[in-house]
Amino acid sequence: MRVPLFDLQAQERAVASETMAAVQRVAGEARFILGPTVESFERWLAGACGTAHAVGVASGTDAIELALRALGVGEGDAVVTPAFSFVAAAEAIACTGARPVFCDVEAATMNASGRTVREAIARVRAAGLRVAACVPVHLFGAIADVGELEIPIVEDAAQAIGARDGGGRMAGSLGRAAGFSFFPTKNLGAWGDGGAVVTSDDELAARLRRLRAHGASAPYVHEELGRNSRLDALQAAVLLAKAAHLAAWQAARARLAAGYLERLAALPLTLPASPPAPAAPAWHAFVVRCRSQGERDALAAWLRERGVETRVYYPVPLHRQPCFASLREPALPVAEEACRTALALPIHPTMTDAQHAHVVEQVHAFFAARAA
Repeated sequence: MRVPLFDLQAQERAVASETMAAVQRVAGEARFILGPTVESFERWLAGACGTAHAVGVASGTDAIELALRALGVGEGDAVVTPAFSFVAAAEAIACTGARPVFCDVEAATMNASGRTVREAIARVRAAGLRVAACVPVHLFGAIADVGELEIPIVEDAAQAIGARDGGGRMAGSLGRAAGFSFFPTKNLGAWGDGGAVVTSDDELAARLRRLRAHGASAPYVHEELGRNSRLDALQAAVLLAKAAHLAAWQAARARLAAGYLERLAALPLTLPASPPAPAAPAWHAFVVRCRSQGERDALAAWLRERGVETRVYYPVPLHRQPCFASLREPALPVAEEACRTALALPIHPTMTDAQHAHVVEQVHAFFAARAA
């Protein structure tokens, strides 16, 4: 049986009539850049996150960079972000002119915490640098609880739309601003790149709207240097059509995750943390950890031979990436261990019970074969 890591074709087929109708409406209006469709999506997103504003931009990476720039982060600053993550947050920090400073993650959650962030802040300040912000990543859809910090927090919520923390607060509402990605494989995915910044800070939102459109405050009046980073109306229309299905898709992910947690509990795997309500992960990915890199790679090969697609998130920690080698960051052992042992199993809204059962069966079979 074939079990893909995610199945965009099946998901798109389920909503094709709605998305195509939405695209046809945009074509008829011929308002392709910003305009009323983007504004409607921004209102929906702000409401979904419990924030006052949402500002549509071209990608999730741009969302983080522009949020930092709107906060005044730039040359000479340092910004803390976790070492176990996709490169986007660190890249966005570097693109502002600031220095990324990498913190370790907690073994139980694979996310940054208040403790790991404060350790990085102390290290940076001891070196004489100014720490201007923190970009925690809600990795795999679970909220990174960094607590209260004395520096601005810009959440990387790219994988966490719809997630809630232990206090019931929505991803995107926990800091000064938050960046979302609508890359096609995200829980709410567009038909290409797209992103947004959410915030409840009126002045910050106004500056973000200038920065995404060449720094313009009025037609041909440019108060500062911005860039061309506007969410287009076609993507906004697709996202609005899909937004009506997001709650059902999230429920399907939660059901599948609960099944994995129950049926894999007896195996020698470290399973993702599942915090009690009102916390609710978005379950963008279901990532287990093996006892060693060799065991992880063997499990991935076993599943691949039996039709199950997996993925290694992430094989190289950010502080050891070639593009950041000049920073000479110290060892961050938990992040490094996660890179050696983590493996993502399939989870997506159109995954069938038979596919889920096949994954569970084959994971059990792998460990049974090793024990024989």
